[in-house]
Amino acid sequence: MIKPNAFAKDADQVGYFEPSEESELFAKRLVSAISKGGDHISLTLTGKGAIAFARELSERLLAEKSQKAESNVDNQEELIPKSEVMKMLSVSSTTLWLWNNNKYLPQINIGRKVFYRAEDIQKLRKGNTNEDSGSSI
Repeated sequence: MIKPNAFAKDADQVGYFEPSEESELFAKRLVSAISKGGDHISLTLTGKGAIAFARELSERLLAEKSQKAESNVDNQEELIPKSEVMKMLSVSSTTLWLWNNNKYLPQINIGRKVFYRAEDIQKLRKGNTNEDSGSSI
């Protein structure tokens, strides 16, 4: 709802603006055209059109934000620092470097720090316990 019109001359004119379906449809088309269009756009809008445009724009932004938040939750993966992986697997830094180069255990670099996916380490451990030799890595 939009706040009451402060410039109304009498009490009958004070009210809330409810945009029509036509102005909302126009706003949706306008947002779509702007997103597909170029860098420079010049607009002239009525009050109703501006309100409908703002509403449509805010709805789209909220929808995009919620989609990004959902995808980030789905894509989050647990990362383990290199020092912990060395202890977990009882291997040296050189071994981890070789495994990364051979794509046996890929590393993830965040800045200058090296991490490994917990999922990859679990797969590696399961693969080694199933081997006939039973030897550690």
